[in-house]
Amino acid sequence: MATGHTDPTIYGIRTITEQSLKAWFDANAADMLPGIQIHAGQTDEIRLVPIVILHAESAQAHRDLGAKPLGNFELTVKIYVYSSADDSTLAEHRERVENVQAIMQDTAGLASSWLVGDYYASWIVSDDEGVADRRYGNILSYNIVAVYPPA
Repeated sequence: MATGHTDPTIYGIRTITEQSLKAWFDANAADMLPGIQIHAGQTDEIRLVPIVILHAESAQAHRDLGAKPLGNFELTVKIYVYSSADDSTLAEHRERVENVQAIMQDTAGLASSWLVGDYYASWIVSDDEGVADRRYGNILSYNIVAVYPPA
């Protein structure tokens, strides 16, 4: 008969990552993203633009550690930045995107906001921009390396 699973889970590290990012963004929102809603992950909350969504899209065991990742994970995090052309100019939207990138570049601050385990590193992979239905949108993709606390 199976017993309770005690190894770190991929879902758990994704939740830790989203909540830690949200804590860090909340700490910086008043100065760098005033009036912008910050959401973590997929929720059923009502979302209004302008908005920043922090989503740990995927996680995998750290590839250098093989079959025994020991709680070490590489995550793909997507940060969605949406603005409406009805209340923001394209220049204002792009400034929001730059501020999101600045928040993510402060890796010491991000590490200090990590809620469980440890944050090791992050780097931007891409910044994709688009427009649809009078909304500006950017999807910033980051890789993050993090670990559960030692057992």
